[in-house]
This record gives sequence, structure tokens and C-alpha cells, in this order.
Amino acid sequence: MSDQQAPAPQTGPFTVRGRIKRLKTVPVLPTLLTAGNLASGITAIMCAAHATGAEHSEWLRAGAIMVFVAMVCDMLDGKVARMTRTDGAFGAELDSLSDVVSFGVAPAMLVHRLILGEPGVFDYGQRLLWFFTVFFPVMASIRLARYNVEHTSAPTPYFRGLPSPGAAALVCAWIISYHHFQGWLIEHHLVNPAPYDGLKNLDPFGWSLLGISTLSALLMVSTVRYPHIGNTLLGRISFRKMILGLLVLGLVSFYPAAMLFLVTTGYVLWGFINGCIDAVRAWHRGRDPLLDDDEEEADDAGLGIDKPEGTGPAHGR
Repeated sequence: MSDQQAPAPQTGPFTVRGRIKRLKTVPVLPTLLTAGNLASGITAIMCAAHATGAEHSEWLRAGAIMVFVAMVCDMLDGKVARMTRTDGAFGAELDSLSDVVSFGVAPAMLVHRLILGEPGVFDYGQRLLWFFTVFFPVMASIRLARYNVEHTSAPTPYFRGLPSPGAAALVCAWIISYHHFQGWLIEHHLVNPAPYDGLKNLDPFGWSLLGISTLSALLMVSTVRYPHIGNTLLGRISFRKMILGLLVLGLVSFYPAAMLFLVTTGYVLWGFINGCIDAVRAWHRGRDPLLDDDEEEADDAGLGIDKPEGTGPAHGR
């Protein structure tokens, strides 16, 4: 036999091992919950696509409920990952991709089909509705990308900007309440019971839904502070707050549509009003009202100054 030793495996930058950082294992339960989030969002989009004819509002309501199911999965997957010590970059990436579908695309598609009533994109009366539909998921994607860059492992009591599940909850709560408002408007002869035709014969509730969707999309990319509902529900609270929460939960079980409408609208408007008050106070003090308190001490994470050369997402991702 030859005395020559076998060549050592190459690990340079041009080998597979040198170029690819492989994923060896994945957490089972958190991944299943995140997959449930994504599956619920896709189901909501399918409900929006199927919402035609006499069962139009029922399919839209079912799709909105599936978005709330996605919120429950989204609330639990991160908590379960931390409890089982299986949180990591894979779960964070999969969670953000799922959130774009469930809390960005799905609510926008539900609103589009509720207002239009049929498929359509660029015909007369549909182009402005196309803009409203595209604007919401684009803002949700920007909000999620910013959150991934700015987020740290330390728990925080608030979000900078309206979280995407909160924006989706607001839109879907309005969709669930749609047939109640529509019936009241028709009963009082305030609207024509004919189906919508884009924005040409849109009733006051439809215009309000477009307005609240646009406002929530802008709040997602703002720096307005919103309380962290997930940490509150899955953490520790005072006894009085727990009793108040149980009372609200009881009202939701008896009057689900009305309470979801009030709670989600109140949550979004609470942060918006506080943000306006803080901006006015900053303006009176001679500061820029569009900057928050942490802006001056923040690092520009978007520059990537300390990022090693050659890192980042591969082409085609």
C-alpha cells in the first residue's frame, strides 16, 4: 500500500461546505404552529377567492375568522419556542414569511373582494381599489422587515409601530361586522342593496373600511408605540387587570362581532391618538414631531457597516 495520506477535505470559499451554512435540525412544535399560521392565511385567501354570489358575506366572514386563527398560532409559536429553548433564526425567518401572507396579503384580499364583489383588477372603477389592496401588504412587509432588523432578544413592553397582527385584526373585525352594518344601513334606506361595483357605488361603511385599512397600513411603518398584547396575555398581570380581561372575554363570547370591532378599533385608535399627542408636545418643545425618543441614540442597522463581505441572502431567494 502507498504511504501517501488521503487528501484532506477542502473547506475553502469555493467548496459546498465553505459556501453553505446548512440547517441540521428544526424545532417540531414551534414549526408546526408557524405552519398553522401560514395555512390559515392561505385558507383566508382561498375564502376571499370563493366569495361570490349569495354566500358572499359568509365566505368573507370565514376568511376573516381564519386570520384570527393565524393570530393565535402566531402568538403561541414564539412562546413555545422560548419555553422549549428551540428558538432560532429559522423560526424567525419562517414566522416573518408566514406573517406577510396571513397579516398582509389575506386581509387585503378580503377587503378587495368585499368591496368589489367579483374578480377584477384594472377595469374602470377598479384601479384605485387595486392601489388600496396592494398598499396594505407592502406596508406589512416593510414593517416586518424593520422589526427583524431592530428586534432584540430582550422583551419589550411595547411595539414601535402597529404590529401586523393588530392591523390585520382591525381589518378582519370590520369585515366580520360588515353584514350587521350593511343590514342596518339597508333597513334605514341609507344605501342601495345592490352589490358593489368597485368604488362607484360604495356605501359609507365601505369607505370607512378603506380609510381604516389605509390608516392601519401607515401606522405599521410609523414609530407610534403600541402595547405588546402577546406578552401581556401570556405573562403576569395584576389581579384587577385579570378580572377586567375576563369580563372583556365574557363580552366577546356573548357579542363576538361587536366586541371584536370595538376592541380592535379602540386598540388602534388609542395608539394613534397618543402618538398625535406626543407629536404635538414635541413640536411645542421645538423638536421634530416625526422623531421618537430613541431616534437620536439609535444605530443605523440598515447600512450594514459591520456586515462581513459575501454574506446575505443568495440570488433567487
